[in-house]
Amino acid sequence: MKIYGMDIPLNGYRQTAFPSRDTSTAFDHVFNRELAALQKTSEMSLDSGKTDDKARMLSQGDGILTLLETYAADLENPGKTLKQMAPLVEAIDHEVTRLEEKANARFSRDEALMDWVNELSLTARVATVKFHRGDFL
Repeated sequence: MKIYGMDIPLNGYRQTAFPSRDTSTAFDHVFNRELAALQKTSEMSLDSGKTDDKARMLSQGDGILTLLETYAADLENPGKTLKQMAPLVEAIDHEVTRLEEKANARFSRDEALMDWVNELSLTARVATVKFHRGDFL
């Protein structure tokens, strides 16, 4: 028995077995070109230690953002107590301090990078101060 109308997805468009666009190789061409450029840059050695340090610092900042996302999810979780979240808040505070020290020591002249570090630091510090102040009791 076939039930009609069940094959329509949530977006309202029927899926067909036929491609909706021509099957040109334009995408393949762009994809392969970008992949080759990416491989070329990954093969180049990074002679500048500052570039490598900057990449590590950006990665550390990304880690802080991940910690903040975890913290936000924990705040929304009614099963998490503030006592359970305290180590995460301390980790955020510690990582922000490390990031600020590294940025001030190595990249104090890079204004754009320092602005990013300051914005990230401010966001994280506001979150930790609110936690310690008891805003979430």
